[in-house]
Amino acid sequence: MSALALRIIACVCMLLDHIGYCLAGRYPSLEPLRWIGRIAFPLYVFLIVNGFRHTSNRPRYALRLLLFAVLSQVPFALMFHHGDIFGKLNVFFSLLMALLVVWATDELRKHRLTKYLAFVPAVLVFTLNYFGWLSSDYGAKGILLAMVFYLFEGKFILNFFGMLLSIYYTYPISLAFGLLNLLRGRAYQIPAPTAWQLKQLFSLLSLVFIFLYNGERGALPKNPAARKAVQLGFYLFYPVHLLVLFFLLK
Repeated sequence: MSALALRIIACVCMLLDHIGYCLAGRYPSLEPLRWIGRIAFPLYVFLIVNGFRHTSNRPRYALRLLLFAVLSQVPFALMFHHGDIFGKLNVFFSLLMALLVVWATDELRKHRLTKYLAFVPAVLVFTLNYFGWLSSDYGAKGILLAMVFYLFEGKFILNFFGMLLSIYYTYPISLAFGLLNLLRGRAYQIPAPTAWQLKQLFSLLSLVFIFLYNGERGALPKNPAARKAVQLGFYLFYPVHLLVLFFLLK
């Protein structure tokens, strides 16, 4: 399975998820579309990490993500946040942060004097997202997933448990706070998973597609202009489909 196939699967799953978001309230039978949608984000994060490894120009790659993050903010705000443009950042910002964290980690690991600080960028950005000082769609989860795919390339078991951690990262943190409270003589109870948190388990299905990935780019057009148009089309799909769904279904 090529990177092109993974992109198509991610786009289809995301589209189904957002159709479910718009319609499942009125038509409960469409709720499974949201379960299928859980597959999309891990695929996008995997593709970002894979792109980091293979791109010939990382600064240009990051700038492209930033450009489409800015372009997508209004459609995202209209679709999910009642037009509040600055309430929360869209998923392109999360993917950009994931790329920058992986890039910083990779650079720090290369040098003897900085390799012990390699995970500081990931911890810092994760903390900013966890406490809401930096708010983006899937923010903290995206950082964890990016580090899992970066550190454990091709290792199914470690990817599986790493993805589980990215889904339920709040529970180890809650457990740590709970133990601190118990040591202080205070009662503390870790909340049970919500129905929505349990549905996040469907994101594990993305590993099936990830481990079918063959390392190939896929059959893109040979013409450079056509190839570039296809590549940009995948970026444009996010803001365009949000606008279309907003005006048709919201």
